[in-house]
Amino acid sequence: MRRFECDVEPNNCLVFEDAPLGVAAAKTAGMHVVMVPDARLDVSHHKEADQVHSSLLDFNPSSWGLQPFKD
Repeated sequence: MRRFECDVEPNNCLVFEDAPLGVAAAKTAGMHVVMVPDARLDVSHHKEADQVHSSLLDFNPSSWGLQPFKD
């Protein structure tokens, strides 16, 4: 297993995830999570995510203090 080191604090990371286990791993690491799950996934799996969207197109960067997308 390779290990990478980074100067970014976990609480300054935003993770995009589609799987409940990925969301749980990111949250355990102290990261923020935007979940874009399969529509068939039971909504009970959404509770750990900071935001849940049905599509990446619904993501609004400014809601996270990020620059808006350019057209």
